[in-house]
Amino acid sequence: MTTVLLLAGGESSRMGTDKAQMHGGVQRLQNVAKSCGIKEIIVLCGGQERRSMFQGKVWPDPPFCNNLTEVIQWAFKEIDGPIQLICCDAFQLEVDGLQQLLLSKGAVPLDEQKIRQPLLANCPEDFELGESDGSVASLFSHLPSLDMGSKANQMKNFNLPSDDSFQ
Repeated sequence: MTTVLLLAGGESSRMGTDKAQMHGGVQRLQNVAKSCGIKEIIVLCGGQERRSMFQGKVWPDPPFCNNLTEVIQWAFKEIDGPIQLICCDAFQLEVDGLQQLLLSKGAVPLDEQKIRQPLLANCPEDFELGESDGSVASLFSHLPSLDMGSKANQMKNFNLPSDDSFQ
């Protein structure tokens, strides 16, 4: 059984608003995952004060984690089986894109610019995180890249207000 880890812990300072609440927010992404048959969805919410913002299974960051890389390392130790990451700013992710990721059995998708998107990594059951250099990308560096073809536009993440032009 695949577990979705929905990354919603940041306050989105570069975006100027909380990305976890934009464009249907985490609830929309939970619905996308449920539509793909995912039963186990865990929202990694960041600080304890953010826990009430989300429904379902919500895990605040442990106090010993200082950054997203450490939170991901901790969460992977807590979960058995395959894991699909979904970042809360995957505003364009739809059911067909997530289904393609799930079928990959282990890959990091490429966006339209052929840039790897590790925050949408699909990790098979026997996957072990890579050696960390402090970056999230290093944790998934040994997973192959996945050309998403016509669904590559769904793999874009949004970090700045100027990125939010898809509507």
